[in-house]
Amino acid sequence: MGKGKKIFAVGAVALGAFAVEQIIHGYYDVMGRRSDFNSILGKVGYNAANEANADYDKFLQEKRIWIRQQNTEYISINSDRGEKLQGYLTYPDEESKVFVIGLHGYHASHDGDPAAFARHYVEKGYNFLSIDHVASGDSEGRFVGFGLFESQDTLKWIDYLIERFGEDIKIIVHGVSMGGATVCKMVDSVPAQVKLAIADCPFTNAVEEFANTAKNFGVKNPEPFVKVFNAMNKVFAGYDLNDTDNRESVKNSKVPMLFIHGGADDFVPTAMGEELYNLCGNEKELLIVDGATHAQSISTNEELYLKTVDEFISKYLGE
Repeated sequence: MGKGKKIFAVGAVALGAFAVEQIIHGYYDVMGRRSDFNSILGKVGYNAANEANADYDKFLQEKRIWIRQQNTEYISINSDRGEKLQGYLTYPDEESKVFVIGLHGYHASHDGDPAAFARHYVEKGYNFLSIDHVASGDSEGRFVGFGLFESQDTLKWIDYLIERFGEDIKIIVHGVSMGGATVCKMVDSVPAQVKLAIADCPFTNAVEEFANTAKNFGVKNPEPFVKVFNAMNKVFAGYDLNDTDNRESVKNSKVPMLFIHGGADDFVPTAMGEELYNLCGNEKELLIVDGATHAQSISTNEELYLKTVDEFISKYLGE
């Protein structure tokens, strides 16, 4: 081989190695542990929404200040995969047998989405358990489960509450974005203590959500990209993204479900929430908040959001 060909071969190998490294780095950026809104999907989804609604950060910060001043117990459990999971249980002024579990979105934490409605529930007299999902906040773990791991873990949190506070407690699960998808993934497996579920802007499955995000990046044919990404996920995270699909679980829901979605949500398209609502095999309601971008239905029209939630609870909690 001539000198020029050798240099070309070495360069090609180096370029190939660099490309592989960048692909792996990109995978970890999406699926690995990151700080709030620091990942690619976080930037595309949440930050774009924040630009469309400049008051959202202020809205959420005011809620955080209040919840941090309340009587909150830090608790932890272990997942079936061996990670330590962190939870934050806030108590109302008077003892209650009603518990709300707040589930946050992708690469957020207990201090994110659930903080938007924690005060409302606590002031209603309910206990509020906000949790850090795997690979998020103060919980351990290397990879996000896009509702698959998170639904398994939330069922363990439910078991924890029942074992600690009694068989007669009543539980509401309320999730936003990936937290909403987590709710959808688990509703066919919840025990009798769970009385209703609220899914705010849930996606149908991670594969379709990744494809939609890729299109937002300008990728005309995202299918090959998603297939490669999923192959990597099977190796690194140990699960198939197709297993995050929520359709069958929603069809077989054991509890009434309230679906909420922003009418201007293009990160998790409104049509995904509408499809899951239509598939739901139990009592159900759908609220589309006009003008709301992703995960910001509550800040866009808080009065309507909480009124709808309260009416749904009154109908199905059975107090």
